[in-house]
Amino acid sequence: MCETELEYKYQSLAQGQSVLESSLHINLAEHINSEIGLGTISTVNTAKDWMHNSFLFQRIQQNPQRYAIGKQIEQTWEERLSDIVNQSIANLKAAELVSHDEKSGELCSTEYGIVMSKVS
Repeated sequence: MCETELEYKYQSLAQGQSVLESSLHINLAEHINSEIGLGTISTVNTAKDWMHNSFLFQRIQQNPQRYAIGKQIEQTWEERLSDIVNQSIANLKAAELVSHDEKSGELCSTEYGIVMSKVS
């Protein structure tokens, strides 16, 4: 049930003959914003847990040269991805898409963040 020119591609994927890579890192902030709106992510730590359980994290472990995410030599992939999550959340806060209660650590979508997660 697909176009003829895509048939081979899907057959190769289904039979394990081709490798599927992640593109989560390309629009990570938008995904984090949506997950905060859904309640999947509620704190910075749950954002990091979400990232460490992602397909992206698994693929980086198996094919690190595919992902140009600026890891320093002395840095682990876990540390670099934690930095990326922190930066994404900081960007969301700066854009007023997410609010962060410093006392409780709770992340919440703002009205703008809710709209943005539905538009993207």
